[in-house]
Amino acid sequence: MMAKVTKKHVGLSAAGAVLAGVLVSHWEGMNLTAVHLPFDPPGVVTVCGGITNYDWPWLKVGDKYTKEQCQHELSHVAERYADEVVKCVPSLPTMPPHRQAAIASFAVNLGAARVCNTSIARDLNAGRVREACDAMVKYVNANGKFLQGLYNRRTDAVWGERPWCLRED
Repeated sequence: MMAKVTKKHVGLSAAGAVLAGVLVSHWEGMNLTAVHLPFDPPGVVTVCGGITNYDWPWLKVGDKYTKEQCQHELSHVAERYADEVVKCVPSLPTMPPHRQAAIASFAVNLGAARVCNTSIARDLNAGRVREACDAMVKYVNANGKFLQGLYNRRTDAVWGERPWCLRED
């Protein structure tokens, strides 16, 4: 069962949504069968490299999807998270697409609350982009353990959320 997207999204530009889908799938991979990943909290099921049963409540271990279905849905998941972020960072839709994508990817990974309830939103709203982007690097642990993969996701020179967040073009 695929999600039906019926509402207009306000958090990302078209370019931001496409870039967010690419960024999320780069880091999450593309698992076509729903699984529980060992570093996720109990009860969390993931498919398509980042879509969880929080996004699709009907998702269960063993559900299968095509690569095309996953790619299509990933951009919509990023849009839904960005729609939550725009409630606390109203300027998100006017930011450069790379920054939109980085913030959406971060929100998909950790939840919109990690943007909205931290210094990230406060700094973005105050125009302190560098501080907001730098703060993303604080979130590199899962279940109390440092994860090199999360550190890479935040800092990689080409694909990292922080570098994308800092880009102006």
